[in-house]
Amino acid sequence: MAEIHKSERIFRLIRLLRERKRTAKQLSEVLSSHIRNIYRDLEDIKAFGYQVFCDEQSRYGLETSEAGSRTHFTLEETRLIREHLSALPNVHPLKSSIERKLYLSSELIPLADELADKHRGIMISRINAAMASGCQIRLVRYHSNNSASEEDRVVEPISLTEDYAILNAFEVKSQKQKTFKLARMEDVQILNGISANKKSSLELDMFGFTGPEPMPVQIQLSFIAHRLLFEEYPASRAYFSLKADNEKYPYQFKYEVRDYRCIGRFLLGLPGEVLVAEPAGLREYLRERAGLGRW
Repeated sequence: MAEIHKSERIFRLIRLLRERKRTAKQLSEVLSSHIRNIYRDLEDIKAFGYQVFCDEQSRYGLETSEAGSRTHFTLEETRLIREHLSALPNVHPLKSSIERKLYLSSELIPLADELADKHRGIMISRINAAMASGCQIRLVRYHSNNSASEEDRVVEPISLTEDYAILNAFEVKSQKQKTFKLARMEDVQILNGISANKKSSLELDMFGFTGPEPMPVQIQLSFIAHRLLFEEYPASRAYFSLKADNEKYPYQFKYEVRDYRCIGRFLLGLPGEVLVAEPAGLREYLRERAGLGRW
């Protein structure tokens, strides 16, 4: 049977459990997945905060209450609350509790990306716990674009970027310090191995790059470019300012990058939507990269 991606499978599983009670075998058949995966997914769903039950006929479903059905938030209310929640720091003691109640009392089951956010939160907690205790972690089925492969990576975590999108870690197998995107990890497991390698103190910028010296950049962006940069790198929000006197490029982005490669890739993909005010070195880098193109 052809397997579907885990995040999609869990999303569809929640929908099925919400519709009516089913046995694990029935769920396995509907989702075209091995029954072992279904049992693992049920445990993951419980970890996300859903109340999963199993009746006397071994059928699974989601707990619902009459009181809860009368207090559902509408989709518009959910979006408004989520918008305000996003402004709270991740360490706020009430944030996770409010998010959990929000998901469980909303009119709609959370969308796939929202469900992924819950799982991402669990992975971040495990990474932070491993850093605090000095333990190694396993990045389960990490997808590498460079090698076009998926494999487990055993690493010693060092730090996370401000928006928790990128992990800076020492990889045991290659004996090198590398960066790993959380979006490419299927899961994170804390291991018994103790971190023993010397770690670099170089800081990561929000794009996941290190460098000996920070390089200030000042870029003017159109509305589209501003939205795309914010969506791809949420931490960029703090470095935007609105320039009402510039109709074509109303947003200004000022930040100190450690490497031109990532910001350069973004800028080269939006011709006519961005204007590099400074530095001259970044403009020269963009001209050089653009000149390598062969169409």
